[in-house]
Amino acid sequence: MSYRKGYKFEREIFNIFQSAGYYVIRSAGSHGVFDIIAIKNGITFGIQCKYNNHLNKREEIAMKTAYKQFGIIPLYAYRFRGQPLVIKDLINNRIINLDELDELPLKYANKVINKIVEKNGDLHG
Repeated sequence: MSYRKGYKFEREIFNIFQSAGYYVIRSAGSHGVFDIIAIKNGITFGIQCKYNNHLNKREEIAMKTAYKQFGIIPLYAYRFRGQPLVIKDLINNRIINLDELDELPLKYANKVINKIVEKNGDLHG
């Protein structure tokens, strides 16, 4: 895959999340765990973007570890040449429809709260 196609695909994902009301940061060329961080209503999503490529096991483990350590919901966005865009939630192992992006933080709020309580204990008790 050329860098240009990968960059263009990342910009597409960036714009999709931004249009759905997320605060979006692109991690340009960092080769880190996530290509994009998208935040809405206090819920953070880390997105790994792949154009004509697969997520390898090491990348998947790193993304799931970021969820366990920091509560970042890992999403895998990919498209193979000539195929439609797919966004997959790696925690629930399900495909996310673009029309549900606006309400996605609500669907994950309890998971994130539970993760915070698990890491820090019940702050009210």
